[in-house]
Amino acid sequence: MKDVAERAGVSLSTVSVVLSGSRRLAISDQTRRSVLAIAKELNYHPNAHASNLAKRSSNLFGLVISEIANPFFPEVIRSFESAAGAQGFDMRLFNTEYDPERSQRAVSTMITSNVCGAAVFTSRFGRPLVAQLVKARIPTVLVRAGVVEPKVGAIQIDFGHGIRQAMEYLIALGHARFCAITGPDEIPSARLYAAAYMKIAKQLKMQNCPVFSCNYRHDGGMAAVRSIFQTKDVPTAILCANDLIALGAISELERIGVSVPEDLSVVGFDDLVFAHLARPPLTTVAVPRNEIGSLAFHALLKMQTSDTIERHRVKPRLIVRGSTAAPPGSIGQATPAPN
Repeated sequence: MKDVAERAGVSLSTVSVVLSGSRRLAISDQTRRSVLAIAKELNYHPNAHASNLAKRSSNLFGLVISEIANPFFPEVIRSFESAAGAQGFDMRLFNTEYDPERSQRAVSTMITSNVCGAAVFTSRFGRPLVAQLVKARIPTVLVRAGVVEPKVGAIQIDFGHGIRQAMEYLIALGHARFCAITGPDEIPSARLYAAAYMKIAKQLKMQNCPVFSCNYRHDGGMAAVRSIFQTKDVPTAILCANDLIALGAISELERIGVSVPEDLSVVGFDDLVFAHLARPPLTTVAVPRNEIGSLAFHALLKMQTSDTIERHRVKPRLIVRGSTAAPPGSIGQATPAPN
């Protein structure tokens, strides 16, 4: 800035005002053009981080996700970033990979960068981390199922609503033996899915509905199917905690000679972009990822300017495709997907 000021023959404060785009001082258009031309010639760019520290504010929102490789997240990231950009804000993405140290680094970076708000799309983000954001007076929205934290916003995905739709649909087809494949036991969202599944199975008076755990990837679904077929009472329908698990399950079933859906029905969760491209096309519970990305940003924007804690509940819906049918020997008939 000093070099620009000397070349332009103006003060440092004039350079600062011109480069910030502010009109708070009466600076002539000729001076503005001169400062901008010299800054460009010298390849000078303001240090946004230093500026944020000085002003104790920024135009950044933080978005924290659990796995960058998970195809659930691109639509969430895109919708959040689009909503932020439409309001003149930028986004900083943090990928934790469920690692506590990476989560802590994300929080520390958001605090030192003076982000305007933080949206957290991972269930493995403990209360101490949330407390640090609250103490730094950073509006925070947790996007996940489970218990709502005090002093922070929440967008909750209603696992139970989607699971109930899927189970009621399968029961109408004639299925009576179910199992679920969920994620690793140490991940809170996996435990919540399993708890919701078992609760709804009990409410629907379904007996012997076991839960199998695996990683959230395609190979996890394959491994889970091998475990299922080592049990005595093989189900006629499998509910999976995400579409990657479901597609892995279908691959392994095909490998061992079990036809989907003629012999066994499979239901996913999320409705990833390639779910309808699978063979057979995957019946799944759709989570509106575009909606929740945008919703998270607008919730943070409101919390910036008011003391209101934004809380929303998102209900997924069943999408019926080709991976479900009546079980062998059943008289159940396919019915339209529930609303």
